[in-house]
Amino acid sequence: MYRGKYEMWLDSPYVEESLKEELRGIEKNDAEIEDRFFRELEFGTGGMRGKIGAGSNRMNIVTVSKATQGISDYLNEKYKDEISVAIAYDSRNMSREFASKAAEVFAANGIDVYLFESLRPTPELSFTVRHFKCKAGVVITASHNPPEYNGYKVYDCFGGQVVADADTIIEKISKVKLENIKTNPDNKDKKIHIVGSDIDEIYIDEVTKLSLNNDVDKGINIVYTPLHGTGNKLVRKALNRLNYINVHTVREQEEPDPQFSTVKSPNPEEISSFEIAIKKAEELNADIIIGTDPDCDRVGLVVKDYENKFVPLNGNQTGALLLNYVLSSMSMKGKIPSNAAIVNTIVTSEIGRDIADKYNTVTFDTLTGFKYIAELMQKFEDTGEYSFLFGYEESYGYLAGTFVRDKDAVIASMLICEMTAYYKKKGKILLDILDDIYSEHGYYVEETVSLSFAGVEGMNKMKAIMENFRENKLSLLAGKSIPYVYDYKLGIALNLSDGSTEKLDYPKSDVLKFSLEDGSWFVLRPSGTEPKLKVYFSTKGENKAEAINILENAKKEVLNLIDRVQVNA
Repeated sequence: MYRGKYEMWLDSPYVEESLKEELRGIEKNDAEIEDRFFRELEFGTGGMRGKIGAGSNRMNIVTVSKATQGISDYLNEKYKDEISVAIAYDSRNMSREFASKAAEVFAANGIDVYLFESLRPTPELSFTVRHFKCKAGVVITASHNPPEYNGYKVYDCFGGQVVADADTIIEKISKVKLENIKTNPDNKDKKIHIVGSDIDEIYIDEVTKLSLNNDVDKGINIVYTPLHGTGNKLVRKALNRLNYINVHTVREQEEPDPQFSTVKSPNPEEISSFEIAIKKAEELNADIIIGTDPDCDRVGLVVKDYENKFVPLNGNQTGALLLNYVLSSMSMKGKIPSNAAIVNTIVTSEIGRDIADKYNTVTFDTLTGFKYIAELMQKFEDTGEYSFLFGYEESYGYLAGTFVRDKDAVIASMLICEMTAYYKKKGKILLDILDDIYSEHGYYVEETVSLSFAGVEGMNKMKAIMENFRENKLSLLAGKSIPYVYDYKLGIALNLSDGSTEKLDYPKSDVLKFSLEDGSWFVLRPSGTEPKLKVYFSTKGENKAEAINILENAKKEVLNLIDRVQVNA
């Protein structure tokens, strides 16, 4: 089957010669051909994402055009009035080319396009969709993946990544034949509208309105790294607008660079990405370091302790601090509405729920992926039943306000700096506040382990692991019983003590969550955008040592079980 697709691409007049030349170079490499053609790139929690190159399982002009044609067919069928789409792109290889091609295909299908003149953060695309009342949006990005990757994220008319109609879009894309892709519109100049700095200003105005306290130490020393991505101009613009006078950008990582040449990975979740920033922070005696990923929807935070050492915080810790700051500040001003709500995911630490409970704020859980948080935000807006205050996930994504419907590192960076400045004026550092939170609510420790499973064999291995854990229910882990197992693929919560089940009100997803008797848990989830199995651990103890001990024992046992899973021939 994959050989047939390979030959079809070589013979097709709709495949560029440069892609064909690349394919001819692997003519005798059957394994490589299989990897490139054994499937179509799939839409997961973050859309379509893959290595750049020739093939149906790669990001290239053909797969981008095919996806865009499918989305165009979906939009033209669903909407009868005028249709517009916004497009943004990041600093990656081929991002500009993919964005331009997508714009051409949309325009050739009679759809107006708002195309950014140059790279922009992903959250600004969400804002732009809403601002221009577009029916959809597209971002060309692979977030924090290695340089050889790129991706294609699709947004709905509310500015969130598509959820409700995702299956319909996938079906439309699957039916597109290469000869049916429309390109080279005659009225290109009238259909494709270039978007510039005007939108930046409107967006930053909204960001700065989210400031909660002005009486803070605006002289705090901030080191910022955009990790060669899209965040540089807008993060600095927001901080400058609020009069932070000591913002120091890491010059070596300031300019866009598709190779991300100064880091092993452009991922703020990995402390190695902050090596240069930490050296600069030590020289400047900085208070904090913030770093945004290439498409500026995630932000990492490194803080200074009382020994002047820089300590990275994980996404749950930063989220807890931000949530505590937002709710406590609003509470002091009497601005928490009676129907206040926060939203996080099923793999986010429960400490957020504890903090929200303190301020009489309801916590909602969603599946992994910020699109589900955005979906709930829209439901709140439609019904008026709840008022959204804050949303976050453990993977360094945070959102306040409702004018964006995706995680937003511009907003989060502004709030992190304000929070640091607020507490510094009171003579405290962020680690003091985190200790206060733990003292009040219990000590939580979290860790995510990503296991890589590339290619066909890898996919089969991941499938076997999930089937094994689904069929052979764990009842004991780290010396503690497991009373509940949540199977989001089957849509049930299983009570292991009596065998009873309850229906789960979530979209179906291949995720398993095992809840321990003490409130600890672990989750198994194949990534929707990468060939990885993610294993999330969260443990709670009376103190840090106890929580860490439970986590290490649980992690050892689970990973050993995973290693022993065999793939049936």
